[in-house]
Amino acid sequence: MTSADPSVAASLARARRIVVKVGSSLMIDPESRTARPAWLATLAQDVAALRDGGAQVIVVSSGAVALGWKRLGIERSPQLDRRQAAAAVGQGLLMNAWSAAFATQGITVGQLLLTYDDSESPQRSANARATLGVLLDAGAVPVVNENDSAATEELKLGDNDRLSARVAELADADLLLLLSDVDGLYDRDPADPAARHIAHVPRIDEAIAAMASGTRAEGVGTGGMATKIAAARHATGQGRATIIASGRDDHPVSGLREGARATLFDPARP
Repeated sequence: MTSADPSVAASLARARRIVVKVGSSLMIDPESRTARPAWLATLAQDVAALRDGGAQVIVVSSGAVALGWKRLGIERSPQLDRRQAAAAVGQGLLMNAWSAAFATQGITVGQLLLTYDDSESPQRSANARATLGVLLDAGAVPVVNENDSAATEELKLGDNDRLSARVAELADADLLLLLSDVDGLYDRDPADPAARHIAHVPRIDEAIAAMASGTRAEGVGTGGMATKIAAARHATGQGRATIIASGRDDHPVSGLREGARATLFDPARP
C-alpha cells in the first residue's frame, strides 16, 4: 500500500526486507577491471546500518564476468562460451570481494546462484526461497548472482536487473533497491542537458517505459534503464516499492536516507 510519505528515505525506513541490486559498473573499477574494495566496504556499512534498524537485506550482485576477463587474461568477447568461462572464474573473485567487505562488519555472506528459469520453476523457486530464509534467519547476508556459467539470457541483456525483481518476489521483500550509475529515471537520455529527473512514479505506464527506451549501458555493465524499468514494473506489480538510485558515491544507501536524489516507484494498490 502506498504510504502518505512517498519519499525514498521513508520507504527505506519502513521496509523490513530489502533486496539491493549492485550492477557491474559499481562493482568493478573500469581501469583496473578489478573489484572496488573501498566502495564495497562503505556499502557493507550501509547494509549493517539497515540491519541494525531491523531490516533483513539480500544483495543481488553482478560482476562475475567482468572480473573473470581480467583474471583469465583474455579480451572481452560477445561469444557465449567465452563469457561463461569468464563467469566461472569470476564467481569466486566476486564472492571473495563481498566476503571481505562484510567481514569488516562481522557479517557472514552466503552465495546463491540462480538462473531466471529457476525463479519460474515451482520446485526450484521453493528451494531458493527456503535457502534465503535459512540464511536470513541465521543472520547472514545472501549474495545472489545469475548462474552465468549455465545461463544465457542475463549474459545477453539485463545485468541481473530482471533477476533482482524475481529475488524480491522469492524473498517476499518489501523493497527493491536498484543501485546503478544513474540517479534514477529521466524523461529522456540523461546525457541530454534538457533531461528532467523524475523523482516519484506512482504508476508505471507506457509513457514511463518510453522514457527509458533511449538509454544505453556503458562500461562493464550490460543493463540499461529499460531493464530497470522492467524490473520495477515486475516488483511494483507484486506490491513492492522500488527505488532506482546512483551508487557511484561511497555510502550510497546512507546518502539516500539523507536525501540523495533517486526515483521511487510506488507499489501497485491491491
